[in-house]
Amino acid sequence: MPKDLKVVLLLDYYGGLLPDKQRRLVEYYYCDDLSLAEISETEDITRQGARDAIVRAVKKLNGFEETVGFAKKCDKVKRVFENYESDSSDENLKLLKEAIDDM
Repeated sequence: MPKDLKVVLLLDYYGGLLPDKQRRLVEYYYCDDLSLAEISETEDITRQGARDAIVRAVKKLNGFEETVGFAKKCDKVKRVFENYESDSSDENLKLLKEAIDDM
């Protein structure tokens, strides 16, 4: 199972919406870089059970992002703000206000 660092970001935004055990397993795997074997030993579950729970949790996180889009909106505000910092034109200010309003 390849590790997608986007999951860490989604976990920051939506982790509180996951059941505690799923959130914990995702944190172990993506944040603490534990192997499935280490997670299964820590949580007293099978390796396959750990993997299945992580896969389900990641699908939920992606579903939350598809529905809400908060991470994408925050990224857009960040990019527009960086443009505004380098060029404080009225047009960039307008774009920044629009990005913030869109949140």
